[in-house]
Amino acid sequence: MKERLQLLQEAAVISAESANRCHKISELIETRLKVDTENEQFQMLIIHLARAFDRINDGVPIDHGMDDEMFAEIMMDPIFPQVDILNREIIRVMNVVVPKAENSFFLSNILSLYYSVSEEA
Repeated sequence: MKERLQLLQEAAVISAESANRCHKISELIETRLKVDTENEQFQMLIIHLARAFDRINDGVPIDHGMDDEMFAEIMMDPIFPQVDILNREIIRVMNVVVPKAENSFFLSNILSLYYSVSEEA
């Protein structure tokens, strides 16, 4: 994942700060969930977080989050409490204030990763 983040940084798709923080986040998730770094959902999450970090720092976060009904379903999922804890840890590493719209997609992607990892086991 580090190499992929570095390539995105070199291509000016993400900032150096985003690459560094998301590398730390990838290590956190890898350790916490025992996820294979080749997992497509894992890679998608890390890239999403990197792009979101830059959008937030540039003052241009997304305006509209996930559909309210769909997000309500995510919050009712039995593993949502675990997802929320990991999300808070990720945000601490990012060290930014994450707007609600961006956060809805963070939570959705983390939930998808949890299920992806459980399917691989």
